[in-house]
Amino acid sequence: MKNSLKKIYHYFFDYDEDKLSIYSQYYYEILTDLNSALLHRSYILVSYQDGTSEIGQIIKRISAGRFILRLENKKLIKIVDIDTIFRVDFA
Repeated sequence: MKNSLKKIYHYFFDYDEDKLSIYSQYYYEILTDLNSALLHRSYILVSYQDGTSEIGQIIKRISAGRFILRLENKKLIKIVDIDTIFRVDFA
């Protein structure tokens, strides 16, 4: 992980670096986490399969495998396809 991403990650998520997981999640785990984040309006860290990450809130579910993610600056929204997600972590 890059330095700036580590700072953002620790700002929102209080994890020990040694305990950070590098393993992907199963489809049903990602779906459960996204639904829970939608219900509780929690901030989440979404890691994609291409190695990028984004922090934000799930604000709407538009289909079985697509969600709308509002980024942490609250100015951008993005449609997230569940097939492109590597893992989801909660704040």
